[in-house]
Amino acid sequence: MNEIKQEYIDQLVSLVHEILKHYKEYQTGMSAIYPQGITSNELTIIQFVHLNPDIVIKEVSESLSIPGSTLTSVIDRLEQKNLITRTVSKKNRRSFGLKLTEEGIKLNAEHEKAERQVWYGILSKLDNDKDREMLIKLIATIVNKHD
Repeated sequence: MNEIKQEYIDQLVSLVHEILKHYKEYQTGMSAIYPQGITSNELTIIQFVHLNPDIVIKEVSESLSIPGSTLTSVIDRLEQKNLITRTVSKKNRRSFGLKLTEEGIKLNAEHEKAERQVWYGILSKLDNDKDREMLIKLIATIVNKHD
């Protein structure tokens, strides 16, 4: 492993602290991403079900690393809010699949729109596409090395 200069670490620490200070500016926009009464776990599951139609509960648990008991309680809340339904899975008739209701589909679309607006605001702080591409590439590198 390469030796990392202390100067780089100090710069990163300083920049992250600045980002956190400016984060309050984005909190107003970020609150639109989480409609009132919806938790981040619930939205994560709604998005996941939207992207993976007829996914079975066990697959959600494994893919999102959410314990079964926690997932069951979140799904129960989403059903009570009329955002998701359990159905007999077409892939495995012994398992329950998950399906978004019309309200769930609408909420997911609103969330995606608000999220894109927030990230547009952040990316617009960079002056050109080259810088935006570089930021995305660097973050992707960090994420991919973390996996």
